Amino acid sequence: MEREIAMSKYLVKLLPLGKFFFGGDMAFKVNNKETAFSSYIIHSFMTPQQTSILGMMRFLILSKVNDKSVFSVERNCINDVEKANGLIGNSGFVISPNHCANDYKSVLKIGPCFVLDTQTGKSYFKGAGDLDLQIDNRTNGIDATINGKSCQIPIINIQDGDKMRLFTGKDFLPHYYQTIKGEKLKEEKLFKEDSRIGINKSYSGKTESEAFYKQISYRLSESFCFAFEVEVADSINLADEKYQKQIVKLGADDSSFVFEAEKTDGINYPVWGSEKKVVLLSDTYLTDLSKCELSFAITEIRPFRFLFFKNNTDAQSYNVVNVIKDKSYYPAKRYDLYQAGSVFYFRNVADKNQFCRHIDSFAEFKQIGYNHYC
Repeated sequence: MEREIAMSKYLVKLLPLGKFFFGGDMAFKVNNKETAFSSYIIHSFMTPQQTSILGMMRFLILSKVNDKSVFSVERNCINDVEKANGLIGNSGFVISPNHCANDYKSVLKIGPCFVLDTQTGKSYFKGAGDLDLQIDNRTNGIDATINGKSCQIPIINIQDGDKMRLFTGKDFLPHYYQTIKGEKLKEEKLFKEDSRIGINKSYSGKTESEAFYKQISYRLSESFCFAFEVEVADSINLADEKYQKQIVKLGADDSSFVFEAEKTDGINYPVWGSEKKVVLLSDTYLTDLSKCELSFAITEIRPFRFLFFKNNTDAQSYNVVNVIKDKSYYPAKRYDLYQAGSVFYFRNVADKNQFCRHIDSFAEFKQIGYNHYC
């Protein structure tokens, strides 16, 4: 929602203080009490959800309002709902029936999260899924059967040393992060696994076989941090001392980050797409792709749920443990997003433009850093 209000852009850096865990739709399966999406092994995502970044920004602004009539730092909750609504909007992320942008008052837009090298200043974005591939989309292709349907796929060659050879289903495609200039790092060079093995005991103290679990968190390599662009009202000066070096929470298990922000004229994003190709720069919500004429795609899916509650004066609503346990805060529907780095190919420019319009139509997602592409 565009508003007549003076806004400023900032580059925000989130410097991790240790390991972090960004959850998804999975939960620990202990004593057989969890959902169908439960597991004995829980794996963190490497990057935070944009909805989590939005929630962090709204809470940071609210907690620094320096007006006890609006927010109580001691009780860690809102005192005046009406004033809080005027500052950060009355609720968090909502998917609207018409897919309109939401109104977060002081926060107008958030860009997609990326990884920043604090020593060199280089920005790394999730690399395109076809980096090691050479795809010939001009030929008739190869006859194939996918999900029981006959179709044609293009001829795909893969880099093998100094040469290209025909891609096979057994070939492994590494994941990369890339700079705008094309410098690339393998994902494992940026993100280091931090595995913890634990056990839950029953109330009687008895250890049961199904109570064992393994949790995999991540750490960023030295000198790297998360970063994103945010556009806020001029009344909110994120470069002010009261925001700098603040400890913010993002994700589960007390994942903590140091907040830094500086004014910017805008972030330069990659332009890896081409006349007949689209690369996703962020996780992206899409529905009913049957309306779009795709030639070929290389994609991965990320499950997506988000917390929903309106501003209120109940301190328990802002207790992370209580919120996570209370399933009423979660929408009943589970969504799937196409992951950043997914690539879509088209036969002609008109088909590509139709696809881009489809991505752009989900304004509430694009507003907070989803549905960005090049």
